[in-house]
Amino acid sequence: MISGALRACLLASVCASLAACAATGPYVWADSLPPSATGSTEGVIIQDGDTVNVRVFNQEPLSTHERVRADGKISMPVIGEVMARGKRPAQLASEIQDRLKSVVVAPSVTVTLDAGAELKVSVLGEVRNAGVFQLDQGSNVLHALAAAGGLSEYADADKVFVVRRSLPQRVRFRYQDLRSADAKSIAFTLQGGDVIVVE
Repeated sequence: MISGALRACLLASVCASLAACAATGPYVWADSLPPSATGSTEGVIIQDGDTVNVRVFNQEPLSTHERVRADGKISMPVIGEVMARGKRPAQLASEIQDRLKSVVVAPSVTVTLDAGAELKVSVLGEVRNAGVFQLDQGSNVLHALAAAGGLSEYADADKVFVVRRSLPQRVRFRYQDLRSADAKSIAFTLQGGDVIVVE
């Protein structure tokens, strides 16, 4: 009876240890990422609630500054509704440019995201206040951790991860690198929908 209980206890302990060891899973260190993956504006995807500046060169009446609605669209002068959600600024500019060709000779369009637009990220795990936070564009992992009240007393400061749908693996950070403004760690800017997990 005792040996059976002891065996069950040992088995549970081994399983828990194995689960803890396997918890980290595949990742890539932030300082190993190529510059293109660190969150530069080339990788920015337009989302609902973003404010976009659409500029048509030498055609101010056709330019607009508009917030992306809940249906993912913006309204443009003359050409009407345009789906913006899920597109990169350059993609949206190209689409608007094509649609304007029936109105303007050789239109030149640029699309930028308003610097003041906010982005939503989730912070989970060993932080003081887990949740979804609104951050300013250009925010990095340290900003998100600060919004969540910092690491909890049980956190492993070497196991801070960012999960991003467009990246094949999680990106791993050391809290000390973030606090000491390590160039590669700070250069990784967050995107809407990112999930920060502290183990």
